[in-house]
Amino acid sequence: MPSVFIVGDLLSIHEMLDAVIQPTGYATAFAMDGESGLARYKEERFDLVLADIDMKPVDGITLLKQLKAYDPPAVVIIMTAYASTESAIQALKFGAFDYLPKPFRVDELIGTLRRDIEYRECQVKRS
Repeated sequence: MPSVFIVGDLLSIHEMLDAVIQPTGYATAFAMDGESGLARYKEERFDLVLADIDMKPVDGITLLKQLKAYDPPAVVIIMTAYASTESAIQALKFGAFDYLPKPFRVDELIGTLRRDIEYRECQVKRS
C-alpha cells in the first residue's frame, strides 16, 4: 500500500485528507510542522509527501529543500491556500513534483496522488 505523509499545522486538514485519501488505498501519516516532518521522514520513508506551505517554525518550501537534500528522489506535493505564481515557481524550482492550490477538488487530489505514486514507482524501477 503506497504511503502519503501529510505535513501541515491544521488538525482539521489532517482529518479531512485522511478521510479522503485512506479509502482510495493509501496509508496516511501526519506531522504538525516541517521540523517534526523532516525528523519523521528520516526515521520512516514515505512514497509521497504532501506539505502545506504556511507552517511555523519550518515552512513548506524550507521542508521541501531539506527533504530533497536528504533524499533527492523524494516526491513532494506543495499545497497552499495562498497560491501565487511566485510560490508555485519557487516550489517547482526546489523540486516539488506538483503544486496544489486550496481549496482543491477531491478528484483532483486523488489524480495528483496517483500520478505522483506512478512516477515514484518508475523511479524505483530505474534504480
